[in-house]
Amino acid sequence: MNKVNVKPQAIRILIFGHKEFSQLMTSVLPEFAEKAKFKLFDAIVGSVSEIDEHIRSFLPDVIVSAGSNAAYLKSALDLPVVSLDCSVTDIISAVQRAAQVSRNIVLINFAEASPVVPILEAALNVTIQEEIYTTPEQARELFQLTRQQPNIAYVGASLVCGLATQHGLPSFLLYSAESCRKTIVSAIQVVNQQIVSNQGAALTNWLLKQSKTPIFMTDKEGQSIIFNQAARQELGVDNNNCSDLESLIYSEEIMRPTDGECCIQGVDWWFHQDCVITQGKPLYIYQLYRKKPKPEKVKPTSRHQLVFESSAIKKVMQQVRAFSSSPSNVLIYGESGTGKELIARAVHETSPFSEGNFVALNCSSIPTELFEGELFGHRDGAFTGAKRGGRKGLIEEAQDGVLFLDEISELALDQQSKLLRFLQERHYRPIGSNVEKPAYLKVITASNKELKQLVVEGKFRADLFFRINVFNIHIPPLRERPEDISSIAIQKISRFITSYQSQFSVTEILSETLEILVSYSWPGNVRELENVLERVVASMQMADDLTKIKEILRDISPELFLKTTFDIEQTLVRTKELELVVDAMHKFNGDKQQVAHYLGLSQTTLWRRLKHINLK
Repeated sequence: MNKVNVKPQAIRILIFGHKEFSQLMTSVLPEFAEKAKFKLFDAIVGSVSEIDEHIRSFLPDVIVSAGSNAAYLKSALDLPVVSLDCSVTDIISAVQRAAQVSRNIVLINFAEASPVVPILEAALNVTIQEEIYTTPEQARELFQLTRQQPNIAYVGASLVCGLATQHGLPSFLLYSAESCRKTIVSAIQVVNQQIVSNQGAALTNWLLKQSKTPIFMTDKEGQSIIFNQAARQELGVDNNNCSDLESLIYSEEIMRPTDGECCIQGVDWWFHQDCVITQGKPLYIYQLYRKKPKPEKVKPTSRHQLVFESSAIKKVMQQVRAFSSSPSNVLIYGESGTGKELIARAVHETSPFSEGNFVALNCSSIPTELFEGELFGHRDGAFTGAKRGGRKGLIEEAQDGVLFLDEISELALDQQSKLLRFLQERHYRPIGSNVEKPAYLKVITASNKELKQLVVEGKFRADLFFRINVFNIHIPPLRERPEDISSIAIQKISRFITSYQSQFSVTEILSETLEILVSYSWPGNVRELENVLERVVASMQMADDLTKIKEILRDISPELFLKTTFDIEQTLVRTKELELVVDAMHKFNGDKQQVAHYLGLSQTTLWRRLKHINLK
């Protein structure tokens, strides 16, 4: 499958400040090299015209500055401006350093006086003259008025420190590296919040104008309700006739229900609620799906029976029963081989969709160019080589049932966008057709990778993640629930004995192998256990008695007898550590001393790591 890896566009941060401020900022910026691009402009800003060229050439998302610079920029620009504000800790640290060279300290502070000054005077046995300024001109005037005093040391912003340096006077910057770090983090957060807000506005606009699903939106107070065309037509309500919606939009609960049932104009509906932030305010979006009656009986199944004894899986099954009643999407997490499809089938069998088909698709096995046709189907003659008479897509096959998308993390970004559109609209159009068809089904997805991390890395769409992650089920690995090994082994051995017509019973085989099975960590989980058991039963066809079973087991699966079994968590930690070493070597151009300092490793430890990955 062709994969598209798109790196998220770096945030652009423009920094204005005097020399000392710029130098301090420069010392911490390498820590954020992966998250943002920076440009520093060393100046005291007096007008927008002075900085207009830098803004037009760099196109920043946010501006960082301090003191009077920040105050002026906030008033003069439409761009977000984040101010570096000195903390109480910064003031204490700067005054302490100044007290080491002088008993007479002049603190020239921006905007407001600090309440810790009297405390510092008493604690350090110094005299502190605190002056307040709001403009660069005032700061210069205050410096000129105070500089004639004998044996003084200055504490202040970069402008004050620059003036003191010009006149050969000791000075101490009021800011710290930690305050710079916090300011950069705040600037990045401001941009991210703005992106989320813009995405929320775009989403709501798209839903209202294009979605075929009945949708209405309301603010937190329920004072403003907006209906799309589908809602007006199918619900039969508008702003003047919405009493049936009051239980939803005027909820007095702190947390509004995200899923539930409601009756509107005598018709039963399922609803799903999303909350997006637009212009800094929450907007509640309600999507509605016509409810179909739940079948009286749940179809029994033996083929996909899930067996367990552990409390962990009992909790999972409780979630299955709770989440199956709603038509909303379910996301299942679990390592490979843990039984994600079994859990998905359990959701299907206990849901109102149990009368429909369970249709599964492994997303890692579908090439990008075939994905749309596989999902939506195609008409006769839609493309060269199209099947005569057309072909049903998986969505149509799963109508009134469940569509299970396994390994959803493996979808390429263009595939993700097609899936997202379907999940938002619940309508689809077969290739070559001009007619959209409605879809009534439950969508279950599964992944063995952490999708939140993939979103951060730009490999998985954030809007798709939020769409599929309505309900979340995590299946613990087999090593965390060894009490399930016995019941799983009984089930598998019974099936294999029948298949291979073995002369030995389940009890006989299990009595000789259970202790060994339970002591192993099973990195491949239930699938690995099943494979081992099948090999055992098949191999026992050549044995005369049970005394040979352990010997056979040792031959076919020697890893079960190793003193140190595979520890996946430890392996993942070591792998991540080596990745960090490689990244640091590239970042510092192979300078081992800098790399060791950056990673907090000794030179010897770093050498061992480099030797392990064949880097010198």
